[in-house]
Amino acid sequence: MDFKLRRSPSTDWGVSAPVVIEDDAFIGMNCLILKGVTIGARSIIAAGSVVTKSIPADCIAGGNPAKVIKRISE
Repeated sequence: MDFKLRRSPSTDWGVSAPVVIEDDAFIGMNCLILKGVTIGARSIIAAGSVVTKSIPADCIAGGNPAKVIKRISE
Protein backbone atom coordinates (compact mmCIF):
# COMPACT_ATOMS: atom_id res chain seq x y z
CA MET A 1 0.00 0.00 0.00
CA ASP A 2 1.00 3.57 -0.56
CA PHE A 3 2.69 5.12 2.48
CA LYS A 4 0.71 8.34 1.99
CA LEU A 5 -2.53 6.41 2.44
CA ARG A 6 -1.22 4.72 5.62
CA ARG A 7 -0.33 8.12 7.12
CA SER A 8 -3.74 9.57 6.34
CA PRO A 9 -5.71 10.62 9.45
CA SER A 10 -8.86 9.18 7.86
CA THR A 11 -7.72 5.61 8.51
CA ASP A 12 -8.40 3.91 11.86
CA TRP A 13 -5.33 1.68 11.68
CA GLY A 14 -3.58 3.69 14.35
CA VAL A 15 -6.37 3.31 16.91
CA SER A 16 -5.00 1.91 20.13
CA ALA A 17 -6.14 1.11 23.63
CA PRO A 18 -4.17 1.04 26.88
CA VAL A 19 -2.63 -2.09 28.35
CA VAL A 20 -3.04 -2.15 32.14
CA ILE A 21 -0.74 -4.29 34.28
CA GLU A 22 -1.88 -4.21 37.88
CA ASP A 23 0.26 -4.54 41.02
CA ASP A 24 2.48 -7.59 41.56
CA ALA A 25 1.66 -9.22 38.21
CA PHE A 26 4.35 -11.49 36.77
CA ILE A 27 4.73 -11.75 33.00
CA GLY A 28 6.99 -14.43 31.55
CA MET A 29 9.44 -13.89 28.70
CA ASN A 30 8.32 -13.41 25.09
CA CYS A 31 4.66 -12.73 25.88
CA LEU A 32 2.52 -10.76 23.47
CA ILE A 33 -0.13 -8.61 25.14
CA LEU A 34 -2.65 -7.07 22.77
CA LYS A 35 -4.21 -3.63 23.08
CA GLY A 36 -6.99 -3.07 25.58
CA VAL A 37 -5.99 -5.97 27.87
CA THR A 38 -5.82 -5.74 31.66
CA ILE A 39 -3.61 -8.14 33.62
CA GLY A 40 -5.09 -8.45 37.12
CA ALA A 41 -3.17 -7.95 40.34
CA ARG A 42 -0.98 -10.84 41.50
CA SER A 43 -1.60 -12.82 38.27
CA ILE A 44 1.04 -14.88 36.49
CA ILE A 45 1.29 -15.04 32.69
CA ALA A 46 3.25 -18.02 31.36
CA ALA A 47 6.20 -17.43 29.05
CA GLY A 48 5.37 -17.21 25.36
CA SER A 49 1.67 -16.55 25.92
CA VAL A 50 -0.47 -14.43 23.61
CA VAL A 51 -2.87 -12.48 25.81
CA THR A 52 -5.91 -11.43 23.75
CA LYS A 53 -8.43 -10.92 26.59
CA SER A 54 -8.19 -9.47 30.08
CA ILE A 55 -6.98 -11.78 32.85
CA PRO A 56 -8.59 -11.42 36.30
CA ALA A 57 -6.64 -10.96 39.52
CA ASP A 58 -5.04 -13.94 41.31
CA CYS A 59 -4.86 -16.26 38.28
CA ILE A 60 -2.29 -18.27 36.38
CA ALA A 61 -2.81 -17.95 32.63
CA GLY A 62 -0.99 -19.19 29.56
CA GLY A 63 -1.25 -20.42 26.01
CA ASN A 64 -2.10 -19.08 22.58
CA PRO A 65 -4.54 -17.49 23.12
CA ALA A 66 -3.95 -17.22 26.86
CA LYS A 67 -6.63 -18.62 29.12
CA VAL A 68 -6.93 -19.02 32.86
CA ILE A 69 -5.29 -22.27 33.91
CA LYS A 70 -5.70 -21.99 37.67
CA ARG A 71 -6.87 -19.56 40.33
CA ILE A 72 -4.35 -18.66 43.03
CA SER A 73 -5.75 -18.92 46.55
CA GLU A 74 -4.14 -17.80 49.77
